[in-house]
Amino acid sequence: MLPVSRPSIGQEELKEVGKVFSTGWLGLGSTVFEFENKLKEYLGAKHVLAVNTGTTALHIALDAFGIKDGDEVIVPSLTFCASVQVITALGARPVFCEINPDNLNMDITDVKKRITTKTKAIMPVHYCGQACDMDELMEIGKTHGIAIIEDAAHAFGSSYQGKKIGSFGDATCFSFDPIKNLTCGEGGAVVLSDDTIAELIRTKRILGIDKDTWHRYRNERAWFYEVTTQGYRYHMSNINAAIGIAQLKKFESFIQKKKEIVQKYNAAFMNIDGLKILTWNLKETAP
Repeated sequence: MLPVSRPSIGQEELKEVGKVFSTGWLGLGSTVFEFENKLKEYLGAKHVLAVNTGTTALHIALDAFGIKDGDEVIVPSLTFCASVQVITALGARPVFCEINPDNLNMDITDVKKRITTKTKAIMPVHYCGQACDMDELMEIGKTHGIAIIEDAAHAFGSSYQGKKIGSFGDATCFSFDPIKNLTCGEGGAVVLSDDTIAELIRTKRILGIDKDTWHRYRNERAWFYEVTTQGYRYHMSNINAAIGIAQLKKFESFIQKKKEIVQKYNAAFMNIDGLKILTWNLKETAP
């Protein structure tokens, strides 16, 4: 069996994790903030909030955008169960749309048919790393006052019309679990440009507490904090961020190798009767 679930890790990751061990601070701290800054630079993003999984990234983003009981969220019928569970966890209703058979992304024409007065968000999934039609989706969102929350679990490093995924929707959610393009062991991130919602997510990821432990313990009143909103224990640890920092240094070489593998598979399978090859835009897709 092909080792499709084996992460590409080595001594570089071990070295970065060792740096964290030497500080004695394993939880949310300076290494996480360094990783967030490196992601901002790579993606050209305004805000990046690192969390502990891609699923929690989706959940906290929907929550911060006010998705609640009785709302509807349009999601493609071909996706991982987490995309649906984060919707139902907030009491909202997932509304499934058809997919485009050429690239397995959501069918925009069908999305338009599914919009009702209860639709509060659309969750495009960039399947296999291939970007959805973000221009049309953003126009739909603007016209109807609907949030576009991207599930980019497959798409770290992919682009749309020359710009990195992470700079289009109201929020973009990445996953960094062991089988993703870039891994932190476990992890995720929410990328967005809205200052107010970014600050809300920053607070919600640490149980709604106004200051994280790292910043509290740099102050003589470390014992004092305020809970300002409903939150969750969703923050990333320094250990996971350290793995991500090492991965980011090697990321472009990973993607080049994966593109070569895609081309080999396509060449091997394209003439098999009854098998249709996906239409790949490898110039902009990180497969």
